[in-house]
Amino acid sequence: MEKWKHVVYSDADYTLGWMDGMPYLTAGGRGFRLSGHPFEPCLYITDEKGTLSIVHHSFEPSGILEAFCEGRPVMSVTGRRYSARDFCRMVEYAAGKGEMDMDDAEKGFGEANVQPATRRKEYPFITDDPFLTLIRSYPDAVPEFYLLKNAGFPSGLRGHQMALEAASHRLMDADEETEGWNYDLSRAKATRMSPAQMSFRDAFLDPSYGGEYTDEDYEKIHAALFPEGTQQLEIYQWSTDWSEYFEEGNACGAALCLSFYDRRLDRFAVILSSPTA
Repeated sequence: MEKWKHVVYSDADYTLGWMDGMPYLTAGGRGFRLSGHPFEPCLYITDEKGTLSIVHHSFEPSGILEAFCEGRPVMSVTGRRYSARDFCRMVEYAAGKGEMDMDDAEKGFGEANVQPATRRKEYPFITDDPFLTLIRSYPDAVPEFYLLKNAGFPSGLRGHQMALEAASHRLMDADEETEGWNYDLSRAKATRMSPAQMSFRDAFLDPSYGGEYTDEDYEKIHAALFPEGTQQLEIYQWSTDWSEYFEEGNACGAALCLSFYDRRLDRFAVILSSPTA
């Protein structure tokens, strides 16, 4: 009989959720059962061979999975904010290391967090396209633009999910200079769009707060981003309820998240936008 599963978070590296009523994590091809002691609290990590590791002063896993499901912020006793991916990475680091306190787990985790995307996997970002040169001449533009080569991405929605994952890690993960934003990509919902329906004009012109750019600027940016036109584009619009990054934009109805696959150029483009006051 297939085991009962409920997935809370999933990306190319991790799957976090409940299996037969118990929190579990898969990471690097390994499976871990997670349990806790609510009064300390501490986190028990048991691998497939039954080896137990303990992180003291950590999270009770059922509670933290519920928080991720509900989009509530999660913070450790050290004051560090956690996304679902951060939690997965901390558990993976601590697994197999016996017993440690939360601050020790975060010391090792913090070292791996300096360049989270590139240390774990190299995303195929494009860095030398004429569009990127042009958009740098608009330093006050609100949207964030990312171009990626189609380096063997799956066809259809899954390829768009991987492109969005790459852009989200680049923009939202904490690093040495920024705290980042909490986010959970498993909550992002996609709607297929036609080229006629697609526009990021309002996001670029920023009408909510009186942006300084014009329709002529938008047309120039649009033409550079899609130099072969738009009829060959495969487009998804994504919900904006899965990251703190979008909170201010959602408050004024101006947040936007789009992914494009350009069949002629064989590349993905991702646009994330959330204006701030």
